[in-house]
Amino acid sequence: MNLNANNRIPSLDGLRTISVLCVVASHFLYTLGFGDRFNLGILGVKFFFVISGFLITGLLLKEIEKQSTIDLPKFYFRRTLRIFPPYYFYLLVIFLASYFGILNIRNESFIAPITYTSNYINVDTWNLLHTWSLSVEEQFYLIYPFILLLLGRHKIVWILGGLVVLSPFLRLFDYQTFSESGKMWIYYSFHANADGLAVGCLLAIFYEKLHQSNLYLKLLNSRLIFIIPIVLVLVNSTIDPREFYLGISFTISNFLIAICIDWAITNYENSLFGRLLNTAIMTQIGVMSYSIYLWQQPFLNRSEPQWFNLFPYNFIGIAVFSFISFYLIESTSLAWRHKIEAKLFPKKTKLQSNL
Repeated sequence: MNLNANNRIPSLDGLRTISVLCVVASHFLYTLGFGDRFNLGILGVKFFFVISGFLITGLLLKEIEKQSTIDLPKFYFRRTLRIFPPYYFYLLVIFLASYFGILNIRNESFIAPITYTSNYINVDTWNLLHTWSLSVEEQFYLIYPFILLLLGRHKIVWILGGLVVLSPFLRLFDYQTFSESGKMWIYYSFHANADGLAVGCLLAIFYEKLHQSNLYLKLLNSRLIFIIPIVLVLVNSTIDPREFYLGISFTISNFLIAICIDWAITNYENSLFGRLLNTAIMTQIGVMSYSIYLWQQPFLNRSEPQWFNLFPYNFIGIAVFSFISFYLIESTSLAWRHKIEAKLFPKKTKLQSNL
């Protein structure tokens, strides 16, 4: 797997930028009274899931290769200081906004986001609804390293492959059982989104083998590769919760996303789009994508719009609070993580990634 001069996987921050911009564009269209006919919000979240599976697996496999094990305390320490501070800062600010009457949110609605269970428990407010995807990822971080350590690289492939095969049927079962009344199970549950994470994991596991395949390399280097993202957008735009969406089209989208990710990583120097993904502005927005994803929600509220949900105040609000979250909270916590990690794990090999 190629690394750039900063020991980071090229293009991934640029892909994160595209992912978060898809979410922002989707929500903004709704505030204008338009529908998201291409389902850009769903596409952006699916990109995040596949990227997460790919990165976490690559990180853990490198550690197993170098140390023959996974340092679970170190992994959870790093994840905690990476994820928790910006997330709970957001929840705190939203709670205070509700307490002082700026937002109208029941106190009970904070329980599920605080416990990372809002993908199974309805939070009944737009301002906290996006925490479902962060709950899916946190549950993945909690479960996956244990399973990989227990089963090893080769055996876990069967688990991941099984999830890819089983997930479409689980989505269909949920819809037949709960219909629209159980929307949180159908759209937001961990088991309904597990194949996105699994596809990313499989891409990391089979990365080297795939790049030894002449047929696969011909696909990545083909001039017709631009058809893949077009097909992805078309498949994603046909998503309909009453029909094919809950079945295999979701899984097809995940595989197409994986190909797009691999192409971007492989062709980051010899293509115009690859170079665009790695420009300074695309990389910087990608680095800030977590904070942006957190803070776009209250400023793009289509359920109970207020003055700060109107253009251009909404984008000013997103920019201001994303900058505060990233530079004051996220960057500070990562700096402290680096210092504390050096003391807690002084003899451990430091593995860097886009995490």
